[in-house]
Amino acid sequence: MTILLLVAGACSVIFKKLKMPPIIGYIVAGIIIGYLLFNGYIFQDQKEIANMEENVKLLANMGLVLLMFVVGMELNLKKLKKSGAFAIMVALIQIPLMVAGGYLFGILMGWGMIHAILFGAIISGSSTAVVTIVLKEQGKLSKEDIESIVLITVIEDVAQVIILSMATPLLIGGSMELDSVVWMIIIILTFMSAAVVIGIITVPRALEWIASKMPDEVLLVTALGICFAMALLSVVIGMSMAIGAFLMGVVVSQSSSRTTIEHDITPMKDIFMAMFFISVGLQITPGGIINNIVMVVTIFAIYTILKTGSVFFAYFVGNKTLRVGFISAVSLVAMGEFAFIIAYAGLEAGVLSNDFYTAVVSAALVSMVALPILSHNATKICDYAGTHAPKSVLSAANRVETFRNDQYARLTLTSKHTASKFKEKVVYAYAFILLLAVIEAIFFFFSTDLAEFINRNTVSMITLDISYTIVLMVNFVIVAVILYKVVRNLKFVGKVLLDAERKAGVLSKPKRATLKVQKAFIRVNNWALALVVTFIIIVLVPNGAGIIEHIFAMLGGMGLIGIFYAYKQITTPTGGKR
Repeated sequence: MTILLLVAGACSVIFKKLKMPPIIGYIVAGIIIGYLLFNGYIFQDQKEIANMEENVKLLANMGLVLLMFVVGMELNLKKLKKSGAFAIMVALIQIPLMVAGGYLFGILMGWGMIHAILFGAIISGSSTAVVTIVLKEQGKLSKEDIESIVLITVIEDVAQVIILSMATPLLIGGSMELDSVVWMIIIILTFMSAAVVIGIITVPRALEWIASKMPDEVLLVTALGICFAMALLSVVIGMSMAIGAFLMGVVVSQSSSRTTIEHDITPMKDIFMAMFFISVGLQITPGGIINNIVMVVTIFAIYTILKTGSVFFAYFVGNKTLRVGFISAVSLVAMGEFAFIIAYAGLEAGVLSNDFYTAVVSAALVSMVALPILSHNATKICDYAGTHAPKSVLSAANRVETFRNDQYARLTLTSKHTASKFKEKVVYAYAFILLLAVIEAIFFFFSTDLAEFINRNTVSMITLDISYTIVLMVNFVIVAVILYKVVRNLKFVGKVLLDAERKAGVLSKPKRATLKVQKAFIRVNNWALALVVTFIIIVLVPNGAGIIEHIFAMLGGMGLIGIFYAYKQITTPTGGKR
């Protein structure tokens, strides 16, 4: 413990002098201690080395629990609901793009499915601590913009918690049957929902009662007790202890005693958090970094390009200026603490190799070191691009920005209620499209397993071909219903834009062909359009079924939808909606 704290303290002081986050110092301390430990400079006896490793792991786990507990407490649900709409919008756009981009890169590299998914999850977040420190020191953005960026990092943490939760069955599911994996997913979802709902109802009141009757130390001990209890329960359920601690942090954040608990727990959290990052560094060797330098640079480059591009695009959609969008995007280029947590979970599960783990942690360190430099020069980079980019590129950027501005200008001509509904419908359409992508990914990867599961657990007359037909029929119905919702929401958006276009007159003059397409889209029957697109998706997404199974599945799916639609028409007094 003495060696750990001394080396960590020295390294953090050095990096603080270099205006770098202490986290980097802790990881470097771990690398140094690991080199000294495993080369016999600290202990000669292997038993003593093993004991030290176990002690560090215990302290690291405590640090992880406390870190996630505090991250959860920082998620103020009331503030998020009140002023986090823009941050949520940015996160909803860029996180799926990051995960999808990381996954596609992994597939192109020849990695397995789970490996690629984990890589997408690893690069999807940014470091709240590092980003906050850099933004406050440099002061290039307004207070409002800084708050938005910090909120984005918090939402990214939440998203990575969810991804880690959903990845748990994949990490341990290599030897599990499909029904076991399905049950585990159901248990995890039920546990998370129950923990938050029941916790918010009971825990804040209990803590407030203790705060009013007992000294602060009793309040702190109680909060820590329920935090570690939830972490233990999440492990028993089959999830990471980090998830349980985070959930309890979210619950405690709803208590009026939150500030007292957070103030008292911070010194303890800082010490044990240092142990967690030291343990991360212990897994890395200087030789491992050198041997994997190409992968380190590649991961950093992919992360930087995807993060900057996705955040910049999200800010553009959110009607921010190109300059603010670029500076904000660059300000988020520092891999988050969850990169270490997810990578460590993958390493322990045997999904990720030591070399890949080393490359991920090293790339995260590079991003943390590079962030102050990139953020400091973001304005210069933006100005340079504005003056030296090819005229064709600048002209295209101006046209796109003008088009975006016109769309937002149209909305100002509508009522507040219509504008609010417009944004709501756009969000719903986007959310349904994301849901559709997730569902199709599940069917793509697991359609064969689902068909075999049905074949094994039903009567003998249900052959494997019939099982495939059932799976495809379910897929068809789900996709058609989701696309129906997408079409309805997009039609509302189209109607608002056309109406605003008529009111605007001179604001925008789209071509006649564009207007005809918009009007044709609005006039077409919702179900007809949804079914046509569903046909295309079902045919294009690969699966193990033959053409006959596809035909029967589509006919069966249309029959089920037709029966439901007819029932709605009969039971709805107004005749139903198309």
